[in-house]
Amino acid sequence: MHTVRWVAEQLGLAPGTLRAWEHRYGIVHPTRSEGGYRLYDDDDVAALRAMVGLVEDGMQPAQAAEQVRSGRIASVRDLAGHGDAPAGLPDPASLIAASSAYDARALDEILDRAFASAGFEYVVDEWLTTALDSIGQGWAAGLLDVAQEHFISAGVMRRLAAAFDAAGNSRSGHHVVTGLAPGATHQIATLAFATMLRRRGLRVTYLGPDLPVSSWVQAVRAARPAAVVVGAPRAADAPAAQDVVQALLENAPRASVYAGGPGASPAHALGGATLAEAADWLEDALAAPAARDRNSSTHPVGA
Repeated sequence: MHTVRWVAEQLGLAPGTLRAWEHRYGIVHPTRSEGGYRLYDDDDVAALRAMVGLVEDGMQPAQAAEQVRSGRIASVRDLAGHGDAPAGLPDPASLIAASSAYDARALDEILDRAFASAGFEYVVDEWLTTALDSIGQGWAAGLLDVAQEHFISAGVMRRLAAAFDAAGNSRSGHHVVTGLAPGATHQIATLAFATMLRRRGLRVTYLGPDLPVSSWVQAVRAARPAAVVVGAPRAADAPAAQDVVQALLENAPRASVYAGGPGASPAHALGGATLAEAADWLEDALAAPAARDRNSSTHPVGA
């Protein structure tokens, strides 16, 4: 079995790139040591080496990953002219079409195809985010009814909840408590982020939406986690999120406290430009706290 550092050195990759390929494209599934660190076997290394070769030949990473996952190592010429999105990803507009008839089966089939086409992180950050942006714009333009938007969101939440459960919950990994600020009800990004943390071997407690400040304090005092992430999915959630952060800093000083989303203040925001990058950032921060400067400039992603 091989460590992240060893594999990265052998393949000439940055450890962050290695983790990104693992989570976005699902080409390897390393085990974990008792301390929670990734361990790669020889098959994992071979798959990664094949992907490195394809990318060095000019293939887009998502296309290279598709070839490795399927066992087909094709020439880059065979894929010339194709974009970076893996084959099989449905058109985001199909979600709106399914909602117009409130067709739950069609909605589930669209989500099935999307999440079967690539790694969880890639689908969430690259496909689902785009789809939800389109849906929000459609609602703002009067092209979708509120009921349609809620119908789609409910279907996505069911899928994310299933992925959260399927990811399991480590008994040995660092414990993270996450949920949403008071008044915040848009859960999709925060639950997706919580799922990504579980997929990285962390122990995650998800508290859900609209949690009062006093409940945050009580839960964190009882759970005694290593870190807390307060979801602030809208800029309007900023004051409430800051109230939670301040209360936790004053009443639960053992935990590292962060916020995620457009309502996160720069002083406490997670690092990274996507949910997957934020999950990697937090994983690294918990593994080596001194390596992170929590007051550095960051991009508050939508956790």
